[in-house]
Amino acid sequence: MAPAAFDAEAGAANGNGAKPVVATGADAGAAFVLESKGTWWHAGFHLTTAIVGPTVLTLPYALRGMGWALGLSLLSVMAAVTFYEYSLMSRVLDHCEARGRRHIRFRELAADVLGSGWMFYFVVTVQTAINTGVSIGSILLAADCLEIMYTSLAPNGPLKLYHFIIIVAVLLAFLSQLPSFHSLRHINFVSLLLSLGYTILVAAACIRAGLSKNVPPKDYSLSSSKSEQTFDAFLSISILASVFGNGILPEIQVFNIAHSELDIS
Repeated sequence: MAPAAFDAEAGAANGNGAKPVVATGADAGAAFVLESKGTWWHAGFHLTTAIVGPTVLTLPYALRGMGWALGLSLLSVMAAVTFYEYSLMSRVLDHCEARGRRHIRFRELAADVLGSGWMFYFVVTVQTAINTGVSIGSILLAADCLEIMYTSLAPNGPLKLYHFIIIVAVLLAFLSQLPSFHSLRHINFVSLLLSLGYTILVAAACIRAGLSKNVPPKDYSLSSSKSEQTFDAFLSISILASVFGNGILPEIQVFNIAHSELDIS
């Protein structure tokens, strides 16, 4: 179905002036989430911090493995594909909402669109596996960063890497108890500012290093080994394919709806 026709059908389904009904049933968690008073800029905080993560830090490896021209071209293509994918998913969420089915989780959306049988458990399994891997990687990366800062301030300090792993894990366990993404809006805003500051500092440092009189020689050529080129190419493709990934789009979009127009039943 064409996007325009899809939007027209969704609008016609709710064109009688009736208020959309959120079919949450006995799900008290969903009802609580829908009571959040988020705005579009809160959704911007959540979306930005959901994408700007460890994967973005690996972009230099992708460009190194594919070269500037091909790497930047594929990065632009992946950005366009991801934007189109999110646009389609947003239309599907609006389409379901117009028919009284407001979804705030991927598994509910998948069950509605693809059926409530094995597909529901398939999506839950995939999400669990991805979230487990991302959580482990984020904990290790955050702990490693904290250790680097700690050793630079206290070279002979008693704390080791596993101490920082425990600290980060306990902190994330505490944050996971917050009831909704709306509860993280202030933390995500600070994270957004830190991400922008990091980007500006790195860009300025690279420009200064490139204009310095003592700049080291630059070599952007690919590896001469065919096997290394093959492995680097697949590594770069895997990085670019996941760099804009975001598994919480329904949870983020739910904050943009007009809460005063919803009846939660």
